[in-house]
Amino acid sequence: MVVIIDTNIFLEYLLAQEKADDCFNAIKTIINTNADAVISSFSLHSIEVIMLRNKLNIKLKEFLSALSDIKHIKVHNTTPVEDMEILDLMENTRLDFDDSVQLYTAKKLNATLLTLDKHFDNIAAIKVIKPWEIT
Repeated sequence: MVVIIDTNIFLEYLLAQEKADDCFNAIKTIINTNADAVISSFSLHSIEVIMLRNKLNIKLKEFLSALSDIKHIKVHNTTPVEDMEILDLMENTRLDFDDSVQLYTAKKLNATLLTLDKHFDNIAAIKVIKPWEIT
């Protein structure tokens, strides 16, 4: 199983929010089981922007270092042509661009999306799991 890790999973943990422990445990499960996992480059850059806005530069460097050490979590880059497809998907699903990137990537890689986002609750095109559901 390939797992797409949504932006909010990492941010929940990095910003010590309400479900940080659940998200940390899900990431730990992915690491411990050597599951194939993917984060989109868009998600990675979004995390970087949010962490920098919150003046968490040192924590961001630690996160990037840790992420680069986990060999089975890959970064998926989209091309400009794929970004146009994502824009079409965005129009068809009424999801925002970030969510459409996650949906597109999950569909393209035939992957399960790990997310806290409720916007995916009614999307039948992909399998969606919450952090406490990962095994």
